[in-house]
Amino acid sequence: MYSADVKLYASSFSVPAKIADEMLKRCSGEQLKVILCILRNPEIDDEGIAEKTGLSVEAVAECADYWVDAGIVVADRKDEGLLTTEKDNSEMSESLTSPKIIPLLKPSQQEIDSALAKSRSLRNLFNEAQQILGKTYGYTMQSLLYNIVYYYGLSQDVANLLLNFAKYAGTCSQQELLKIAKYWSENGITDCSAANDYIQRATKGRKLFSELADLTGNADASPTFAQYELLCKWLIWGFDAKAVAKAHGIMKAEKETGALNYRNFQYMDKVLKKWHEANLHTVEEIENAPSGAFEQKKKIKPKKETSFDIELVKEKSRDRTRDIGNMKNKKRKRRA
Repeated sequence: MYSADVKLYASSFSVPAKIADEMLKRCSGEQLKVILCILRNPEIDDEGIAEKTGLSVEAVAECADYWVDAGIVVADRKDEGLLTTEKDNSEMSESLTSPKIIPLLKPSQQEIDSALAKSRSLRNLFNEAQQILGKTYGYTMQSLLYNIVYYYGLSQDVANLLLNFAKYAGTCSQQELLKIAKYWSENGITDCSAANDYIQRATKGRKLFSELADLTGNADASPTFAQYELLCKWLIWGFDAKAVAKAHGIMKAEKETGALNYRNFQYMDKVLKKWHEANLHTVEEIENAPSGAFEQKKKIKPKKETSFDIELVKEKSRDRTRDIGNMKNKKRKRRA
């Protein structure tokens, strides 16, 4: 049994419970170093974190991306490492997978109470949301559920499936719930059949991620919502974990990191897209493909002819001299 020295609490800082309760199993030692440094120094850049942790700047950037994907940190290019609060999560200015979120409805508590009084399905959704996610919600979460129904247009049954999927995926922050609701609304996932189809694809995506993590030795236990979208796309294209791991190996050689964060997923997506367009989907097909089978050949522009005839140039020069002399003679005759 262990306990901290109470004298140390005289100088301390806060750590969000989500990190200690949910993220410790998933994050690596380097990622934990980075988040503790950010929490202790809320306005710090990559170089500052590297100096304090002994990590390279590149490793710091990759670890910080992990916490951005998890919804713990907001990455701003001017002030990287600003910790989000529960209130901020519902007002994220930029999504990793979609354009800027249009301002949501901001109902008053009276409007929410009035809607609950009129709609039994909304009351059921609020009650079931507390049971699914195991929390009693205040105004902020009530407003989010209100928006899922009245802003994104999802029914109670579909919203229930959304919440169950979020719990399964471990993406229950308000930011992640908004991403899922927005994606479902914009992509026609507005009935139970479409929602169940999506969840089945995402379940296969999580399995692919787990297999990829095993093949690459990555410590991450589950993907973020942004990564789910790419995993599902790769499955639709026809890639298995071994092929994705091969793309990961190419990314690792180029980027000198094996992290499975969203930025590196985007790099891997470009590699896999080239293979897909060349109809190469298994490791055997990729390795046995002719050299340059999926490389775009650069068009070589013909060089302009630079040689010239010196005698021809001299002749043209003499012709211009004669023309100028003739023009001067004509002017003299008119003046006379």
